[in-house]
Amino acid sequence: MAAQVEPKLPIIEFTYDNFSGSTTLWISTSHEIRRALEEYGCFVAVYKKVMPELREVMFDHCKELFQLPLETKHQNTSDILEFGYGGNFRTMPLAEFFGIFDGATLDSTKSFANQMWPNENVNKFW
Repeated sequence: MAAQVEPKLPIIEFTYDNFSGSTTLWISTSHEIRRALEEYGCFVAVYKKVMPELREVMFDHCKELFQLPLETKHQNTSDILEFGYGGNFRTMPLAEFFGIFDGATLDSTKSFANQMWPNENVNKFW
């Protein structure tokens, strides 16, 4: 009997150079991303300018977010496709996502945090 091998997600390192469109490095990185998404559905993104401590804190807070009760998650709604909460899909029962409209702004992010944790001090996030 063959030994079970756990799949290992592809790791793609991002640099300033592979963010610049139409360069050879950008093209090869985009192919790498496509291949990872087609084969695994995801990949580990590494950007060395993000401090490991920040990355750790972000993932800890993400764990908190995804451990919220389903009824709380469902409060994040949107009329725009891929925003709001999505999860518990028939074909991907473990997949979940949160789409935050205008999520790059502090106001939208604070609004989302207050919606998910209405009775807590959400200032711990920033």
